[in-house]
Order: sequence, then structure tokens, then C-alpha cells
Amino acid sequence: MKIRIRNRQTGMSLVELMIAVTLSIFVIGALVALFINSKENYRLNENMSRLQESARFAASFLAHDLRMSDYRACVTDDRRSDALAGAEGTGLNSSDSVTILWKTNACGAADATRTTIYSVANNPAGNPALFRSVDGVSEELVEGIQSLQLQFGEDTDNDHIPNYYVSASSVTDMEQAISVRVTLVAQTLESNLSANGGRITRSFTETVTLRNRLP
Repeated sequence: MKIRIRNRQTGMSLVELMIAVTLSIFVIGALVALFINSKENYRLNENMSRLQESARFAASFLAHDLRMSDYRACVTDDRRSDALAGAEGTGLNSSDSVTILWKTNACGAADATRTTIYSVANNPAGNPALFRSVDGVSEELVEGIQSLQLQFGEDTDNDHIPNYYVSASSVTDMEQAISVRVTLVAQTLESNLSANGGRITRSFTETVTLRNRLP
């Protein structure tokens, strides 16, 4: 007579349970690491996009008003000696500032001048920002601008081409400045983004021609 012995499954053994738990821990850890890495990449990309956008806006504001320097309604008017003036290293992080003047009156009307000053300072939140003062009224334009550096292209032989670019204190005759090289340093508003745990900064340079001083 043959006796048949049946193996019955009565549950998981302790070894099987430990293996299942260990595998689950590895899977959950991998998912958590993937989530954290994706979140950090998103935060980095978002901050870098905002940094580039801030620099682009700041350069656009500066370029527009610099091109208006020495604007005169009457073409027979002489250049203003004070239409453009720079102050070197007077702002936040040794930033430069620039004062821009142009006439706003029509030809033959009473003289009226608009005075615009660009500088870098901390905003109420404690972040560096580009500020603009128009006829004494100051406003914050772009947050995250750490530094503003200016070099003036001086035309010494009247060929309408800058002979060299120098800082404001080295300009011989500001009336002969026909272009301005603007360098902006923008920073991310959030920290813990760079390798050393700080903020990321980028430098942007643009050369602006002062068209009202050209024929």
C-alpha cells in the first residue's frame, strides 16, 4: 500500500518575511531618493530660469534709458555735459551707479529734464535688487541683481567708434562717451543650490550705444 504525503502551505517563514521586508526597504528608499532628486532638479531649474529672466529684465531697463541719455527735441541743441554720469563702487557689493538726463520738452518749449539714476541696494526682504530713481522717486525694478559694473566707451578722435572702455573715474570727457558696457551679476533668490551650499551667480554683459550722441 502506498502512502501519499501532502505538503501543506501554512504561511511565510521568518527568512522569507525578512527578505520581503529588506526588498521593500530598498524599493522605498530608491523611490524616495528619486523623488528628492527630481524635486532638487526642479528647484534648481526654476531658480536658474528666474535668474536669467531677472538679468534680462534689468539689462532691458538699463539699455532703454541709456539710449535716451542726452535726448534733445531740437537737433540744434548742444550736448549736455551732465547728460551721463557714473559713480564707481558706491553701491551694494561695490556696485556702480549711473545718472542719465534727457530733455522731455518739445522744441521751443520751456526746458524740462528727466533725471534717472540706476543703483543696486538691498530691498526690504534683504535681497539685492536693481533700483531706479526717476526725478527723485525711487522704485525697485528687479530682485536678485547682486552687482552692476559700468565701463564707458570714449571716442577721442570723433570717428564715432569708442577708442577704449574705462570706468567712470577714468573717463577724460564724459561728453565723448558714446557707448556703455553694462555688466550685471545676478543671483538665485534661494540658497543651498551651489556645490558649497550657497546661491548661484551668473554674470551678463551688454554694450549699449548712446544713439543720441551719434550722427
